[in-house]
Amino acid sequence: MKLEAATPHANFVLVHGAWHGGWCWAPVVQRLEALGHRCYAPTLSGMAHRAAELTPEVDADTHARDIIALVEALDLRRVVLALHSYAGVLGPALLARLRERLAHIAWIEAVIPPPGAAMLELTLPEAAQRYRASAADVGEGWWMPPPDVAQFRLADAALAAQVGARLTRQPLRSFSEPLRLPQQEVFGFPGSVLVANDRTPAPYARYVAQARAAGWPVREVPGGHLLMLSNPDAVTGFLADIAAGPDGSSGRNPR
Repeated sequence: MKLEAATPHANFVLVHGAWHGGWCWAPVVQRLEALGHRCYAPTLSGMAHRAAELTPEVDADTHARDIIALVEALDLRRVVLALHSYAGVLGPALLARLRERLAHIAWIEAVIPPPGAAMLELTLPEAAQRYRASAADVGEGWWMPPPDVAQFRLADAALAAQVGARLTRQPLRSFSEPLRLPQQEVFGFPGSVLVANDRTPAPYARYVAQARAAGWPVREVPGGHLLMLSNPDAVTGFLADIAAGPDGSSGRNPR
C-alpha cells in the first residue's frame, strides 16, 4: 500500500484491548506518523509495561480515566479515538467526558456498548464463562490470565509467538463490572467500524448491524482480531480516510 501525505493532520488516540498494551499499535503509529498525523497509544493501568500497577481495584473506570487524563493533560483537540476490542466498553464514558475534544470514534474489532453495560455482558457466553473460570482457577479470583493466542486467528506463526509472549494479566473487574463514570449513547456521535471478515463465528456481527442501522460506515478486511498487527495497512487506510473527512467525520466514507 502506498501512503500519501494527509492534510490536515489529526490527533489519533489509539486504545488497546484486553491483555495487550500500547505496543500493539506500533505498526499503525509508524504509518500514520509518516502521513503527518500525531499518534498517542497509551498503555492502560496494570497492563504490559505497567503490569506492576495491577491491583484488585483496577477496573474499567480506571482505564477510562487513563485516557481522559491523557487527552486533557495534553489539551488534545480534533481527536480521532480508536478503540480496539475491550476498549470499546470505555466508549460511552469517554464520549461523555471528552465530547468537545473528539471528532470521531473508530471502533476496530470492538464492542459497541450501550451506557452501563459490563464487558462480560457483551461477550459471547462461552467466552464469558471461560474468562470467569480462568480468574477463579488461576487468577486468585480477581485477574484473568492471557488467553490462548490462537483465538486471535493470526496466520503468521512468528507474529503469534511474539504476541503471546507480550500478553499480560487483565483485571476481572474491568470485565465483570460496568463503568460508574457518566456515560452517553455513542450512536448519536460520528463513528466508523472496522471488522475482520475472516473470523468464525463473527463475534461483532451484532455491532456491525447496529452501526449500519445508525448510518455509520463499516469496512470489512481480513486479518483476524488483531488487525493493527496482522493488517496494519488496512487499519492505517481506514483511520486516514476518517481524518481526511470534514472534522474527522469520515468524508471518504471508509466502507
